[in-house]
This record gives sequence, structure tokens and C-alpha cells, in this order.
Amino acid sequence: MLDYKLYIFDWDGTLMDTIPTIVAATKYACAKLDLPMISDADALSIIGQSFVLVIADVVPELRNNPELLQKFTAIYETYLNEHCLDNPLFANAYEILEQLTAAGKTLTVATGRNRVMLDDILRHTGYGKYFLLTKTACECQSKPHPQMIEEIIEFTGIDKSQAVMIGDTSHDIHMAHNAGVASIAISHGAQTYDEIMAAKPDYVVADLYQLQQLLS
Repeated sequence: MLDYKLYIFDWDGTLMDTIPTIVAATKYACAKLDLPMISDADALSIIGQSFVLVIADVVPELRNNPELLQKFTAIYETYLNEHCLDNPLFANAYEILEQLTAAGKTLTVATGRNRVMLDDILRHTGYGKYFLLTKTACECQSKPHPQMIEEIIEFTGIDKSQAVMIGDTSHDIHMAHNAGVASIAISHGAQTYDEIMAAKPDYVVADLYQLQQLLS
């Protein structure tokens, strides 16, 4: 059994099954702007990082074109906003958040989403009550930079030896390594088992049921 004081959750692909919507939003923006259509694999490859910093890696037409990047991002974010509540939380998300809260643990979020979209989701789902603090990529440096975790630790005053990062991508795991905290990879999200294992997480689970078993 693992026991930490501070739990830092990624959001997309970890607690909420938003991966299909993120892929669809990226491809929709390509179609709207008559840009070459990217593959699902390319769209998946950018999940977990700051969108505006990495989208040009898979849509090279956006590189060195700030106006086009702005239009692309606006279309992408509008699509996500219109479909944000279409996405279910992964099975057992409610139960594990309830269990950790009842045990007096401190729960936080570190996500590649922007602030407005995360706040909308937390408000509409009612899940904001579980998290003492949330950090997004629009107010911190993008994963795998450790800034989000470092600011969470500073705010909570909890020693990093008592903190764990839980996420579905190698970006989450590398961020945890860079911040000097433990990491748990969950393999039901954006990356394959082999991709996320290559980042060398401390622990790996298949889903939130296995995570609950690991923590209880």
C-alpha cells in the first residue's frame, strides 16, 4: 500500500476521458483552415503539453505564422468548450477522490489544459470541491518542466517526499522526475503502455480501479 499526503493529478486522460475529443478538436481545426489533415497518432502526441507550444510540431504550417496559430488555437478551444461536458470521467474517479478526501489527503491538479476550460469543467461537474489547488499550462511552463509541481508544493507546504504525481503520459512522469516527486503512470490515456513505461514511472496501473487498490 502506498500512502502520500499530497496527490497531484493530471486531468485529461487520467481522471476524464477527453482524449477522443482532443483528437477531434485538433483535426477539426485542420479541416476548418484547409490545412493538411494530421493523423490520430500525431494529435495524441501533443496531449499533456501546452497546446500552443507544441501544435506546430505536428502542423508545421503554423510555425512562424502567429496569425494562423491564433486562428487554429481559437477553433480548437471553441470545439473543446462546446464538447467539454460530452466527456465522462473514467470509471472509479469519483470513488477514489472521495476515498482520498475522506482520508484527509490533499488533492491538486497539474494539467496541460488552459485555465478557462479546466474551471468550466470543474464547475459544471462539481469536482472542483476535491482540489485544494489547480495549475494549468497557461500560467506555468509546460510539462515536463517542474514548475506546476513546484508551485503546488510551495503552496501546500507539504514536503516533496510526501507527494506523488499521477498521469497518463511520459510528460507527467518526466515532470515528476524533474520535480523530485514520486510518480504513478496510468495506462488508459493518451500514450501506449510502452511509451509511458519508457519514462520510468515509480509505479504503473491500468486504470483507476488498480490505482485505488495501490493506494488502499
